[in-house]
Amino acid sequence: MEAVRRYFLPVVRLLLGVMLIASVFLIVANAIGRYVFLAPIIWAEEVLGYVLVWAVYLGSVLVTWDGGHLRMDLISKTLPGISRSLVNGFSVVVFVFIGGLIVYQSWFAIAELTHVSQVAEIPMNWMHSIIPVSFVFIAIFIIIRFKDYLAGTLESETEQVEALREAAEAAAREKVE
Repeated sequence: MEAVRRYFLPVVRLLLGVMLIASVFLIVANAIGRYVFLAPIIWAEEVLGYVLVWAVYLGSVLVTWDGGHLRMDLISKTLPGISRSLVNGFSVVVFVFIGGLIVYQSWFAIAELTHVSQVAEIPMNWMHSIIPVSFVFIAIFIIIRFKDYLAGTLESETEQVEALREAAEAAAREKVE
């Protein structure tokens, strides 16, 4: 689990950051080209759409690791002990099953994509490959953090960092007194 936190998540965050910064530059360059030089970048809108899709799927991997996705946990939070674990376990199994189904179906669908995008001429199988890749990581992350999902104690990394910061501040106050 520590290897994912230390190596994989920073790479995904970096990739997302680079994509978003590149998108901003492309938007600005396209606006300048369009309104100043009367020569827009004709492939910019298409590429920005693909960047948006990739950002959503890569972001979903981070959200799943953090346990920040939407879920209907009102019932499970009110259940006692084993009942809560059963409901949470069922939801994890369903989540992994649906993720596996998406990977399976998209694998075959992507294999049939042989065309390229209209303007940028990007192979569509490259663009759509983010779907099975992201769902593989989503399923892996759910399995890795299964115990936390099962117990309903999944904390986001921001909550963990905040708890560590508060503990450090409390320790520092005790040291001073």
